[in-house]
Amino acid sequence: MIELVAVSITIIVENTVQRPELLAEHGFAALVDVGGKKILFDTGAGQTLISNAEVLGVDLTDISAVVLSHGHYDHTGGLRAFLKLYGPVDVYAHPDVFRERYKVEAATAPEYIGIPWTRKQLQDEGAMLHLKTTPAELGDGVFLTGAIPRLTPYENISNKFQIKSDNSWEQDEILDDQALIIRCSSGIVVLSGCAHAGLINTLKHVQLLTGEQKIHAFFGGTHLNGADNGRIECTIEALKEFDLDIVGAGHCTGFGASAALYNALGDKFACIPVGSVFELE
Repeated sequence: MIELVAVSITIIVENTVQRPELLAEHGFAALVDVGGKKILFDTGAGQTLISNAEVLGVDLTDISAVVLSHGHYDHTGGLRAFLKLYGPVDVYAHPDVFRERYKVEAATAPEYIGIPWTRKQLQDEGAMLHLKTTPAELGDGVFLTGAIPRLTPYENISNKFQIKSDNSWEQDEILDDQALIIRCSSGIVVLSGCAHAGLINTLKHVQLLTGEQKIHAFFGGTHLNGADNGRIECTIEALKEFDLDIVGAGHCTGFGASAALYNALGDKFACIPVGSVFELE
């Protein structure tokens, strides 16, 4: 029997801030405290994690594990600086986290957007890597989804995401995208970096893994920035089946999708600027 405990989620890195002493960057990181067990979910792009944690009074010295939602720079860039200060520590990720990733668009040169560190650099700083494609348990009632099946037809990956393979390019399906699941007294809580696998695909996979139809809360990016109205409308309609009490969406969600989610969900929708703290009993 899993003892259900209180959960606290503190947003340390995000695209927006509401206090002048904090810094914003394009990225995401959150501290998850599950009954005193602390997990750092993502590390941002690398410019704000440490300074924001200090301003917020967030103690990073006793982190039990770091989770990387996927291998883009805006989620992995702060990892090396964190390790230099607080390593060694267990780091959980999908094996594809180290792939050579680019954004490729016709009008500009290819832009590297993958993890800025090599496997050796991170291990030298104390990263004890756990690379798995399947779900991984991090503690009682806390586990990673592993790779998320792509079943929803409208949740496609943009062809601007490419992987460099020898001298050619191939579509990056971002198969390493995964989410964190927490069982707390209020119910199932889901934390996502970007939900490249699709918000609905992610929530459906959480239902499958937990056996629970009801999901209490979601926090993180949804990668609806730039999505057309049709996809946003389909996403909002599909959200109804999960009966979420809180949808805390930010980072790569985009203004248009955020406005649409707020209009549809009302006070169940929450912005998640740096410094936001969500206490879940």
